Amino acid sequence: MAKFALLLPHAPDRYVGLSEDDYMAVIKDYVAWVEQATEDGVYAGGHKLTDDPGKTVSRNGAGVEVHESPFAEVSEILGGLMIIEAADLDAAVEISRNHPHLKHNSKIEIRQVHEV
Repeated sequence: MAKFALLLPHAPDRYVGLSEDDYMAVIKDYVAWVEQATEDGVYAGGHKLTDDPGKTVSRNGAGVEVHESPFAEVSEILGGLMIIEAADLDAAVEISRNHPHLKHNSKIEIRQVHEV
């Protein structure tokens, strides 16, 4: 089985202003999906990223620059990632079709993990 990263982007303000009940409903959807994927033997791990903006480190000519990240003009941020196991990319797509991120946001990016 190959491993695939499910990258979970969302609008920077997606969860701002949600009531505690609404936010907990979102969390419950994700927890239920993880529990089912674990039971199905396809869930290999994941992480929710903090809401802190982080930094972007880039090379500029001979030097390195550090910028606040994400930039103000971004339309989405990476909120987290999950690792699943699947036979191939098509199977990973099928596993992700019922992911709650598609209910609460608009897309998931799926990338195969390069294992040496």
